[in-house]
This record gives sequence, C-alpha cells and structure tokens, in this order.
Amino acid sequence: MKRRKRAATQGRAYKSKPKPPARASSKGAGVNRVDSLPNSMFLPNTYDRLAIEKLRGAPIGKLPVDLLVQNDPKMLPLLREGLAQVYFKASEARELRRATKHQLGNATSGLTCLTQALKHLESASSDGRIGLRMILEGRPLDDAKGEREVNQFAAACWRIKVEIAPKVLELESVVAAETRKPKIGGERQKRLRTLVDALASWWLAGGGRSLAPYVRANRRDNDRAIVHDRSGWFLNLAIAVFCGVDVFRQSEVEAAVTNVNEAQLIKTAS
Repeated sequence: MKRRKRAATQGRAYKSKPKPPARASSKGAGVNRVDSLPNSMFLPNTYDRLAIEKLRGAPIGKLPVDLLVQNDPKMLPLLREGLAQVYFKASEARELRRATKHQLGNATSGLTCLTQALKHLESASSDGRIGLRMILEGRPLDDAKGEREVNQFAAACWRIKVEIAPKVLELESVVAAETRKPKIGGERQKRLRTLVDALASWWLAGGGRSLAPYVRANRRDNDRAIVHDRSGWFLNLAIAVFCGVDVFRQSEVEAAVTNVNEAQLIKTAS
C-alpha cells in the first residue's frame, strides 16, 4: 500500500503555488519623474521665457494673436510656434552681437593686470633668470651660499603662474575676436528692437509684403502733422504679440516698427 501511494504521488503533476505579486519598491516613492526641460528655460531673459510659455501654453482664444487667425485650430499652433521662434532668434541676435565699449574696456584692463601678474609671479619664483632659462640651464653653479635656491614659496608661485598663463592667452584671444566684430552705428539696439527685427524677418520670409504702417494724420502749414493713429497688418501683429503677450506699451511698439521699416527701406534702396 505504501509503495502504491508513493508511486501515485510521484506520478502526480506538481503544481507550484502562485506567487504573490511583487510589491513595488518603496525606494524612491514619492519622487516625481522630471521631464526634459523646455528649451526656453535656458534663455538669458526672463521676459522672453514667460512670453514663450504663454505662446505655447495658453488656451485657444486667450491671447490677442489668436484673433489674427480667427482661432483657427489648424493655423493657431503654427502661428504661435512661429512667434515663439521669433523670440529665440531675437535672443540669439542679442547674445552674438558685439560687446559694449564698457565690457571691452574692462576685459582689456583685466588682460593687462593678468599680464603684469605673470611677470611678478615669475620674479617671485625665479632666481633672477627667466623661467625658460632656469629650466634649460638648471640649478646655478655659482650659488655656494644658497642665496638663490628655489624654496617652497617660489615653487608655489611658479605653479600658480603656470595655471594662469593659459587663461591669459584665452582672454587675449576672446578680446581679439570680439574686437574684430563689426561696429554698428547709432544707439545700441535693445530687446524690443531686436524682437521687431526678428518678427520682420519672419514676416517677410513668410510672404508678408510691407512693414510700413498706415498713418492717419492731419497736416498743418509750417508745422508738424498731428498723428491720430497708425494701422497695418504687420503693426497689428507686432502690437498683438509685444503688447498682448509681452509687457511693452503700444507707443513703444509703434516707434520700433517705424524704425525697423525705415531701416528696411534704406537697406532695400542701397
């Protein structure tokens, strides 16, 4: 009987008990997954970043620029992303433009000071000979009293000099490259002007015809005309973006558009 029971037990198919589902590890619980940061986060100007966030995240119909395409669900994303790229282009233009006279002057003064520092450090770390001569000739043979031995302080000054020298060359190269950039006459273009310039390039590249605003004014004899208002497709777009999305006043945008249009006319004539 025992053999039969044992044989029956051996012939029976073995079924393992189902394992309980593994519990999620408590390690890292409560930590939110960080998505990749938007590229606008790295712009140097906070107002550029805020404007791009509005263009990319505001609900349909909440921005004045939406009315320019009548809240068209197909055209609206294209318009908003195109305007966001305008902000990126303007920011890049400001980043790559020539440094100010004040910046170049300070950098040049810093370069002069560093060059002088190298000379003083070399004097503090040498025995009266220049560094290259010390390396080639070795220790002096006529120093029986040990008056020109290199001590710990001299070695430290030499090490600091060696660390500073490449930075001096790098700064010299940076200043020279910045000086070679072409100078632009007139007042230095600020943020709004660069934005309107970038918007004008985007407008013309997309098929826009004219940047000129239509001016409604009354002329007076021997006196300046009285301007009542300005209008135009490009001006309306600039006001919708830079007043409705950004923080500029309408009068500032109108003046910037006028200046950009005049610059474009001069460029076309030449």
